[in-house]
Amino acid sequence: MNAVCSKSLLSLIFALIFFSVLNKVVLAGVNPDLQARIDSLPLPENIEGKPARFGSVRKLLEISSGARQVLESDNPEAHQAYIEARKSYLDAAADPDNTRVNELLNKTVKLMYQAIRAASPRKLQDQKKLRDYKRKLLSVNALLEALERISIEKHNEDDTNRLRAKINQIVESSDKQVKNGDIDTAREQLDEAYLLVKTGIDNMRSGDVLVRELKFASKEEEYSYELDRNDTHQMLVNLLLEKKLAGKPEAYKKSIKDRVDKALEIRATAESMGKSGDFEEAIAELEKSTKELVRAIRMGGIFIPG
Repeated sequence: MNAVCSKSLLSLIFALIFFSVLNKVVLAGVNPDLQARIDSLPLPENIEGKPARFGSVRKLLEISSGARQVLESDNPEAHQAYIEARKSYLDAAADPDNTRVNELLNKTVKLMYQAIRAASPRKLQDQKKLRDYKRKLLSVNALLEALERISIEKHNEDDTNRLRAKINQIVESSDKQVKNGDIDTAREQLDEAYLLVKTGIDNMRSGDVLVRELKFASKEEEYSYELDRNDTHQMLVNLLLEKKLAGKPEAYKKSIKDRVDKALEIRATAESMGKSGDFEEAIAELEKSTKELVRAIRMGGIFIPG
């Protein structure tokens, strides 16, 4: 055997030993319950003809620092996501269609990162949640400033003051929840504030107040804008009214639900028109649908301009 062949063989042996040691390091602290499930899902050794990504995804599953974190954790959510990731990898290995293979590998990576997040120490999770909360709060404050500028321009300060007072109340409550360590509840409340201020701006940019000043390249673009505005109102209904209606009489809840159902029927008509290319009529129907949602929101005790 010549020197070149001997050198190549030694490199291969050292590589095999290296990966074997890495695997043993990972597997040494694997949660016993998880290990039993892993044993039932062995990963294939032969991936000949498959995309080159298979190797890197396998490393992510088996020898990455994230894999170690998941395998050594006691978090059932992390374990389940990890098992689903292995299953997705196995499906990719068995699928002959490379387009489908890449989709399955994307799914594997997504599930693996989900597992890693779930296995992260609580402190790290809370730090990320707090960063996200602060970013959302910046968005709420920026939208409030925009709302106030528009209200002054359109002489709609009274309605805006009422809305701002409600939003400030929600933000104060969410800040208290953060101080109490309940970031999840704080974020839910901040989402309410975000939807309220966004809806307020959308409503002042509609109807006779501001819509004529918006510049759309086409009726289709304006139709898309109205779809988004309608979606925002629907989210506000779902997020706010459902919580407020819990202890209300059935007749009261039904009157609001009837408004929402009517809005959804009109929305369906608008979407049918949009599919046919009749965007002008579709826009008119969407505006009717959104007005019904505004009425429903107000009937639930939440004031928004519009």
